Amino acid sequence: MRAGVVTPGQASSGRVEEIEAPTPGPGECVVQTLEIGICGTDMEIDRAEYGEAPPGSPYLILGHESLGRVLSVPLGERELKAGDLVAGIVRRPCPECCPSCADGQWDMCETGHYTERGIKGAHGFMSERYTESPAYLVRLPQDLRSVGVLTEPMSVVEKGVDQVFLAQRRLHWVPRRAVVLGAGPIGLLAAMLLRLRGIQVTVCDQVEPTSPRAKIATDIGGEYQNLAGTSLTAFLSGKTLPDLIVEATGYSPLVFEAAQNLGRNGALLLTAVTGGKRTVGVDANVINSDMVLENHIILGSVNANRDHFLMAVRDLGAIHVLYPLALEALITRRIPLAQWTQGLTKEPGDIKAVVEVQK
Repeated sequence: MRAGVVTPGQASSGRVEEIEAPTPGPGECVVQTLEIGICGTDMEIDRAEYGEAPPGSPYLILGHESLGRVLSVPLGERELKAGDLVAGIVRRPCPECCPSCADGQWDMCETGHYTERGIKGAHGFMSERYTESPAYLVRLPQDLRSVGVLTEPMSVVEKGVDQVFLAQRRLHWVPRRAVVLGAGPIGLLAAMLLRLRGIQVTVCDQVEPTSPRAKIATDIGGEYQNLAGTSLTAFLSGKTLPDLIVEATGYSPLVFEAAQNLGRNGALLLTAVTGGKRTVGVDANVINSDMVLENHIILGSVNANRDHFLMAVRDLGAIHVLYPLALEALITRRIPLAQWTQGLTKEPGDIKAVVEVQK
């Protein structure tokens, strides 16, 4: 059986490896992998920036954005059946079973000893088959076959937006205007989700208004603003400031600029992890005063639990009905498993590259 693997700690080690087919343990399903999405996390692991193989394994099977088809289910399983489309949940609870993990909120793990398939201490889904407990599989309707691989990134968006709305229950908050910074997969999925909630959305990036990314933003009824050669502050000058800003670029100086461009009672959602070393001078007094006097919040969000995966499936279905072409346009390149490492290099026009493990 073939799998896409890396050697953690060794840069540019991505390759196809022949491995043994998995044998299901008690209570496990066998799943045939159909597609795997490639994201910045996979690229960073292949650059040896992080990534951890399971104990005793010389390699890590990559792939945390998955779409598969169930081949067999354990005796007594009632939720799943052979032939179902499924997405695999990424994170697993810590062995200490901290209060958050015990409550099913392993995305809020208190010990940091969680594992993540394809990232930290557990093999991912980029193999021709894998085994998994039904508790970590989420069923998708068959009509999401073409976009189901977007379930995991959509779950990340769902978690972040859900957390913002939960936090804003501290006041009467009916957001009308949002700005999304970054027209990558997370940014565009966030824009789609906010449009689904009836919120006016402007997507900002540095690509031309004629680009596929900009077209997706406008095709869902949003606006697009090219910030190349200007700034977020200049763009928003004289306009009604947004109730919500979603930061999805990973460019840390933009975080502080965004914090100074929120409307009253506004929220800033951070979804991107920033690496490297970068310093920036900020007017700390203004940021502090605005947060206090304008009731601002800044909220960071990572990963997702089962509830967010279920939300993702529900809302992908709704978006696929409303904006089918825009949603499918997020996937710009499909690559066979034998050449999966091509997905680690971005090509012009790329939004989301997907590895086809099985057609």
